[in-house]
Amino acid sequence: MLLAGFLGLAVCFWAAVRPEPQPDVEKAARSPAARAADRTATAESDRQLDRLKAALPWASPLGTTVADVCTTSAVNHMGFARQRWNPVTCTRTSTAYLAFDGDFRQHLVLLDTALAGAGWRTDDRLPLRTPEPPGLAAAFDYGHQPPGDATAAQIAEAAARPDVATVRYTLPNGTGYAPPPGADVAPAGPGATVEVVRAPHLPALDDGTSAHDLTLKYPTVRTSWFVDWQPCSRAELAAAYPAHSAVVAVSLRFPYHATQ
Repeated sequence: MLLAGFLGLAVCFWAAVRPEPQPDVEKAARSPAARAADRTATAESDRQLDRLKAALPWASPLGTTVADVCTTSAVNHMGFARQRWNPVTCTRTSTAYLAFDGDFRQHLVLLDTALAGAGWRTDDRLPLRTPEPPGLAAAFDYGHQPPGDATAAQIAEAAARPDVATVRYTLPNGTGYAPPPGADVAPAGPGATVEVVRAPHLPALDDGTSAHDLTLKYPTVRTSWFVDWQPCSRAELAAAYPAHSAVVAVSLRFPYHATQ
């Protein structure tokens, strides 16, 4: 009887702590609901990028990357807690690269005007000492700002910093687009990052390449499924120089589906 009781307790314990089965990411990504949501997110992402590029006639397109991926991850737990998984969530990241010439800061002001006209709102809260509203020009000024009571060497160092401006944005929802439902907490809505760099620097923002490279590094860990993958290599971006003096990267992220 003692043995039977021990075995019964062991069975109950295993039932309580045995790992939860991993969600089938590919199946979720191929579901009719996910495919329909992906089409809506793709159309809205393309619309936003096309509208912005039309407002930048002075910028030459270099290429566009697309990283459309559905993924899940294990929930962190301690002790004998049951292994659980987060729901499958999907995000389409589209990044347009453009090149331009001329005064660097002046073009940042033009970009700020175009982004504000498109309804994009800055998502950064920088302790700026400039009269401009938060945006690329203000971020550029802040990045080259020496400390208070700066020495001549500190002023020179601040002026010599790389010409880079990076700002995060929240995007307006287009007609018919709705953020996806979540399990416990709804995923974030559409967002964007804009980075502008002067030669010889290249944009450092992640356009989805890191997640894709991770799947290549660990091919047996099937926690991600790429619905669409269209890369733009660093060599292609570097080819913009010396014909142009600066590069703009505009990266849009649209979450479009989450399993419940």
